[in-house]
Amino acid sequence: MRSLPLTAIQSEFSIMERMFEQDVIPTCEELGIGFVPFSPLGNGFLSGKIQAGTEFVGFDARRVITRFNKDNIQANQPLLDLLTRFAELKGTTPAQISLAWMLHKQEFIVPIPGSRKLERIEENLGAADIELTDDEYHQLENELAKIVIHGNRRDEDLAKLRDLK
Repeated sequence: MRSLPLTAIQSEFSIMERMFEQDVIPTCEELGIGFVPFSPLGNGFLSGKIQAGTEFVGFDARRVITRFNKDNIQANQPLLDLLTRFAELKGTTPAQISLAWMLHKQEFIVPIPGSRKLERIEENLGAADIELTDDEYHQLENELAKIVIHGNRRDEDLAKLRDLK
């Protein structure tokens, strides 16, 4: 039987969804496997552009992801407040801080933020120019550890999407 080398793993990972830090990311590091996070901006939440009154229409998956109901958007506001404070200190955006945090974490982590607008693509690319010092990164990590994320992640709610009309 012939085996094929595993060169990369793709899964959801962001400041909001960090469960892979426990086992998967350390294993990737140990085995020299790349980690390619999708939804590194938490389906747009980490951009800071989604408010408690934001309505999602049509086949938008955020209609069924509980992180995007009004109460959870409000409950997760401390995370956006933290990102906004760091963004103001660095002269950047909350989305760029989110991506810079991920890029600082490990070299083998290469996020793939999705976007439909040129200005968002340019903003995302700009995150590569944001340097977090080790002190800033550790300060951000310490503050993140105090924040509880409310609502389910994408995989737990997408089965409900087929019921949308």
